[in-house]
Formats: sequence, structure tokens, C-alpha cells
Amino acid sequence: MNIATSSRRKGFTLVELLVVIAIIVALAALATPQIFKALKRAALAEAINNAKQVKLALDSFATDFDGQYPSEDTAEYLSEGGTGTTYSNDYFRQMFLSGDTESETIFWVKNSAVASKAAPDDKVKEGGRIQPAQVLQEGDAHWAYITDQTNLDTGSRPLILDGYKNGTSDWDPTTWDNKVVVLRIDGACKPMRMRPSDGKVLDGSKNDILSAQADAWDGESPSDLLKQPQAGR
Repeated sequence: MNIATSSRRKGFTLVELLVVIAIIVALAALATPQIFKALKRAALAEAINNAKQVKLALDSFATDFDGQYPSEDTAEYLSEGGTGTTYSNDYFRQMFLSGDTESETIFWVKNSAVASKAAPDDKVKEGGRIQPAQVLQEGDAHWAYITDQTNLDTGSRPLILDGYKNGTSDWDPTTWDNKVVVLRIDGACKPMRMRPSDGKVLDGSKNDILSAQADAWDGESPSDLLKQPQAGR
């Protein structure tokens, strides 16, 4: 056997190498959409789990406040200067002061249209005491919150849900592929489909879940009670 010929056949020819590269590129192109879908499904599952953890903290809070979820009244009791009333962050902060949670990360969601890209640092204490100024700063929360509710209100009422895109009054259709995560007072939590024509989310009677016409609200206007998260920079 010719030793030189044997040595040359140990490697790929240029044509063979190009064929291998083309096959790898083609396989990668086929796999990429499936990978993205899997990552989004995982992020959605994590978001729903976070929402349920927030609900546990809200219910624990309500147990100590005659069924009330965080409100302006409970804020005055917990903090002499209040905790703010502008953003959902302000109301969620009460649960840290009440000792019902110390986790900022349950209020944050990957791929959020309003929260920062990086998760909160969970540094909320100094000297063993909660520091309100360090709790749920801008960009740390993803969830919007509907105030002035109790754990005895109609169970189908939304309590927390995805926040709107920064600077708008619309949800981001790309976050969950035209769905919105909604957690109700009764603890049910699921992604609900947005109506393509206007981006609204409808209840079983085909009414906007954030309108006074929705079955859960009995003529009240939840849009007046809806607090959005403080957007990240």
C-alpha cells in the first residue's frame, strides 16, 4: 500500500467537508424553531409558577388583614409613610413588610415586556430588617395588580396578570404568543388568548375581563383599580 495515499485519505476532501457543513447547517435550521418553542414553553411554565407563589403570599397577607389584599388602607398600617399607590410594585411591597414573602424573583418574569431583563437581586434586608427602598425597585416586577379586593370577592375576578408593554395600555402579543397569563382570586392561573382584532382578553360571556360588563365584576370597573408595574430602564 502506498503510504502517502493512505495518509491523505485520513482527512476530508474539500468537497466532503462542505457537504458535512451543509448538513449541519440544515439540521440546525430545522431544530432552531423547536428549540425556541421549548424555551418559551419553559418560560411560560415558570411564569405561571411565579404567579402562584405570589398568590400564596397574597392569601397569607389577607389572613392577617381581615381578608383584604394589599390596599391603601393596609399600606398605612404597615408603614407610617405608606408604600406608594402608583405601581403594582408599591402594593406588592406590603407583603415584604408584613413578613409574607422575601422573594422578589416571584414578581419577575423572563421575556417580560415591562420588567428588566435581569432578575431582581433579592437583597431586601439590612441588619435583619426589611428595607422598603430596596424592595421591588423599578424593573423588578412584571405583574399588574387589581387593588381593593378581598379573598371573599367573586372567585373569577382577576387579581394579578401580565403587565402592559412599557408606555402603552396593551399587552405584548409576542411574550406568550398572543396569550395573557391571568391569576384569579380563586387561585386559578392560566394563559388566556388575546382577541386578534384588538388584543383584549374575553371571559366566558365574550366580554373584556377588564370591563364592567364582565360577569365577574357586577358592573364595577376594574380598569380604575388596575395598577401596572414600574417599568425598568
